[in-house]
Amino acid sequence: MCGFFGLQSFKLDTNEKIKLSRKALILLNSRGPDSNDIALESSKNLIFTHNRLSILDLSPNGNQPMRSLSGNLLITFNGEIYNHKSLREELLSKKKFNQWRGTSDTETLLQAIEIWGLEITLNKIVGMYSFALWDRKSEALYLVRDRFGEKPLYYGWLPRNESFVFSSDLIFDKLFKDEEFSINGDAVNDLLHLNYINNDYSIYKNIFKIQPGSYSKIIFKKNKNPIINYKKYWEPEKININKNNFSYDENINHLDHKLTSIVKGQISADVEVGTFLSGGIDSSLITAKAQELSSKKIKTFCIGNEDKSHDESKYASKVAKFLSTDHDELILNKKNIIEDIPTIINNLNEPLGDSSFIPTFYVSKLAKKKVKVVLTGDAGDEIFGGYNRYTKLKLINRIYKLPKILKKIIFVSLSNLGNNNINRINKIIKFIPSLKNEFYLNEKIKKILDRIDPKLTFSDFLFSFLLNNNEISLLNNSDQFSRNKVLNNFNDQFLNEYKNKLSLEEKMMFIDTINYLPNDILFKVDRASMSNSLETRAPFLDNNLYEFSLSLPIDQKIKNSKGKIILRDLLKKKIPKDLIDRPKAGFSIPIGDWIRQPLRDWSEDLLSKKNIDKTGILNFDNITKIWSDHKKGIDNSSLLWSILVFQNWHLNR
Repeated sequence: MCGFFGLQSFKLDTNEKIKLSRKALILLNSRGPDSNDIALESSKNLIFTHNRLSILDLSPNGNQPMRSLSGNLLITFNGEIYNHKSLREELLSKKKFNQWRGTSDTETLLQAIEIWGLEITLNKIVGMYSFALWDRKSEALYLVRDRFGEKPLYYGWLPRNESFVFSSDLIFDKLFKDEEFSINGDAVNDLLHLNYINNDYSIYKNIFKIQPGSYSKIIFKKNKNPIINYKKYWEPEKININKNNFSYDENINHLDHKLTSIVKGQISADVEVGTFLSGGIDSSLITAKAQELSSKKIKTFCIGNEDKSHDESKYASKVAKFLSTDHDELILNKKNIIEDIPTIINNLNEPLGDSSFIPTFYVSKLAKKKVKVVLTGDAGDEIFGGYNRYTKLKLINRIYKLPKILKKIIFVSLSNLGNNNINRINKIIKFIPSLKNEFYLNEKIKKILDRIDPKLTFSDFLFSFLLNNNEISLLNNSDQFSRNKVLNNFNDQFLNEYKNKLSLEEKMMFIDTINYLPNDILFKVDRASMSNSLETRAPFLDNNLYEFSLSLPIDQKIKNSKGKIILRDLLKKKIPKDLIDRPKAGFSIPIGDWIRQPLRDWSEDLLSKKNIDKTGILNFDNITKIWSDHKKGIDNSSLLWSILVFQNWHLNR
C-alpha cells in the first residue's frame, strides 16, 4: 500500500517539477513512510513520485517508481495483487519471462503488462489497486483503478500551470497555490444529501476520479490540452447472471472454500497481518477464517464506546475469546472526542460526512501499533444483503402502499418529531419481540416517519432511505441544491434494463455497490487507515466471490427480514449461535449527542455567521434553523455532520 503523485507539463521546468514532487512526497508520507523516490521522463516532461509502505519484498528491489526490465514501462503503483505468485508461475511455465529482480507484486504486474498487454493483465489480476503507467514506445500515460474502487485515483488539468496532474489523494490544491480550485456545487449537493460525494467528480470542478473498474489513456501534445480516452474494463452490470442449481448446503461449502482461498491469499505478506473485529457477522467470519489458516494467534482490534447504546465491543471480545485471538480494544470517551476529532477530520483532503470515519480512524491507529496489514469485513452487507433497507424492503413496500390521504396525515402530524416523542414510540415498539433488542431504534423510527411523503414515487421512496431527508436549500445558489438530482441518478441506475433480471433487493444492493460502497465505505477506510500508515484488505471484494453471490437465490441472502443468511449459517459452523443471532448494529457513534454537548463549542464556531460567510457556499439562515432544531431535540445529526466536516475542510484548505 502506497501513495503516489504525478505531473506532466511542457510549461514547468524540471526544477519546478522536482520541487512540487518533493512537496507531494511530504503530503503523502503517511501513505508510504518506508521509502520514497522520484522518476523523470524528460522526453514528455513527465514526473512520477512514490511513497512506499513495504508489505511484499521489503528490500530496495520493491521500491518505486519501477521500470520494466526492457526500460519501456514505468509504473507507480498503490495496492496489492493477491494472485501475483500464480501470475509469475504462469509467465514462467509459458517461458514468457524468468528474469525477476525481486519478489514484489509490483514487478509481477509490470512484467505481466509488458508481456500480455494492459487489457489482458487487468482481466487476470485479482486485487485492489490504483496505478499510473507510462509506456515510452506509444508515448501514452495510463491511469488505472481496481474493480470496486478500493484505492483512490484523482486527476485533472490545471490551465494556469498548463499541467496534467494525478495522485492517490486530493492534494493538488496544496501544491498549486496560484491555481484556481472552484468548489463543485454538484459535489456539495451530494455531500449534503448522501454524506459522500458520488460519481466521477470531486469537491473541485476541475478535478475528477477514475471510476472503479476503469482506466484512462492520456496522450500529450505540446501547446494542446491532453487527449483523454476513457474505458471500462470491468462492468458488473454486464455479468451474466444465472442462478445456480446447487443445494443450500452445497452453496455453503462453496462459500467456505472460496473464502479459504481468498483469505489465504490476503494474509500472505512479509509483515504481520491482523483483522478488524467488531463482533458482527462479516468481521467475525473473516477473523475465524484467518485464524483457521494461521499457525499463531491472529491479532484482532476493536473500538468500543462508553455510550453503551453504541458499543459493540462486548460482542467482539466474546468472539475473540472463543477464537483465541490476541485481542486489543479501545473504548472511546468524551475526553477523546474533544481533544482529537477536529484534528482527525483534518486527515480528509476531501469532505466525507460519514461520522463512522472517527471510530475507523481510532481502530486503525490502535492496529498500527502491532501490525502493518489488517483484513476487514467491508462489503459483506452490499454483496450478501445485510442492510436494513434490503431486509425490511417488504415492510417499506407496505408503508408506501398506504392510502395517500393516510400518508399525508402521518407526514403532516409526525414530521420533525422531537426526541421525546420518538422515545415514546420506541417504548411502545419495544414490546414487539423481533424489535426488542434492536440497535439505534430511535434513529430508524425517525427515518421511516420522516419519509412517509405522499408525493414520492415508489423508487424515490426507496431511495429516500439513502438520503438525508431535507429539502431546505442550504446553498446560496439554490439551483445547485436539489434532492431530485440525486434521486434521478439512482433512478437511471434502477431502471437500467440489466437490473430487470434482479429482485428488488438485489437492485438496491447493486446500486449501493456502485455508489455507496466505493464513495463512502471504501473512501472512509482508505483515508482512516492510510492516515495511520496501515494497509487494509477486504476479502469480500474478490470479483469471483462477487459473481458467486450474484448466482445465489435471493432467499439464501435475505429471508424473513434477516440478511446475510448464507454468511450467518457458515459462521455458525465456526462460532456458537448465541454470538451470531443479535440485531445488526453497524459501526456508528452517537454523533448527534456529541455535537450537542462535548463538541458544541467547536460546532458553534464552524456554524457561526463569520465562518459560514467566510466559506461563501452555504446559506446561514437555513443552517441556523437546522442547528437550532437539533439543539432542541430534533435529530439533524447526519446532515449537520456533513456541514461541519465541509466547513472544517473549507476553512483549513
